[in-house]
Amino acid sequence: MKVHITNIYGHSSVSTALKAQNRTADIARKVLNFNELGIYSYNVNADSTEMLSKRLDGIIASVGHGDIVVFQYPTWNDIKFDKGLISSLSHYRGLKKIFFIHDILSLMFESNRCYLKEHIDFFNQADLIILSSQRMADFLHNEGLTVKKVVIQKMWDFPVTIDQTIAPKFRKVINFAGNPDLPKFEFVKDWNYDEVELRVTVDKGDWAQGKNISFLGWFNNDISLLTALRKSGGFGLVWTNDSYCKEYMKMNANYKFSAYLAAGIPVIVSNDIAERDTVVRKNLGLAVDSLDEAVSKVANMNERLYQDMVAGVQVFSNLIREGYFTRKCLTDAVFKLLYD
Repeated sequence: MKVHITNIYGHSSVSTALKAQNRTADIARKVLNFNELGIYSYNVNADSTEMLSKRLDGIIASVGHGDIVVFQYPTWNDIKFDKGLISSLSHYRGLKKIFFIHDILSLMFESNRCYLKEHIDFFNQADLIILSSQRMADFLHNEGLTVKKVVIQKMWDFPVTIDQTIAPKFRKVINFAGNPDLPKFEFVKDWNYDEVELRVTVDKGDWAQGKNISFLGWFNNDISLLTALRKSGGFGLVWTNDSYCKEYMKMNANYKFSAYLAAGIPVIVSNDIAERDTVVRKNLGLAVDSLDEAVSKVANMNERLYQDMVAGVQVFSNLIREGYFTRKCLTDAVFKLLYD
């Protein structure tokens, strides 16, 4: 028996979707000895039925009867491609399929909600499914998911080496790694707090004139990003002002959340996010109900309390930087599939 894992290529090098799948596949290959099934990004509608069939046959050429395939979803090649790939695997006797769900397009965007049933019907072809949180599992089961075997991922790994000689300093600043031009992050441009500075990981913009905002710059690689966050100190913010996006964040695993922890700085999160209890229990930062509350807590923070959080992050972040969440959920998935 061999265990395979799909992996996407051809997306922008700064694509979070690309990084998440590439890193998952890298850990699966290097640590767990999985075989990779490479998938290139392209317009699937340009293929005829015969062309798509040949393309899929090439992708799964190394798969054999009785194997296990971990399918990282979505491929971002349209669900037509995803369905075709899983259909092609159905011809292998005794083959088991694990769906590792990174994002659900019908939940990410309100305009796609009409496709939720189609996506859940597709997920029901899995023998086991890896989901970001128990909340996500409960929601999907209530909406018609019938897959009984589920493994919870909890967090994304962020396997990047950091400069340990740089110690995060206590500063009354909040860092935000995100694009303030996106509607879901409009709160950045509306920042009006004089007592706490907001530092944004983009190049300087005129829109911040007269506001307590500074710029860390835009980074096209994660080592530079984490170094900048570590040097900046203070806190990393996981937030959105968009009500629909906020509902999705209650169930999914946030990539920037892991980036802040990997950088070694405490996080500020909403009390509603899936891993809120972990933040509080492990003293990894602050869980709040509003930006007003977040700013107030940072403004009244002291050195001792901050360094206690940094110490908690220092220990916990080893899991994220060494890929242990990915190792665990993939190992648990194979074990649950074959043993339970």
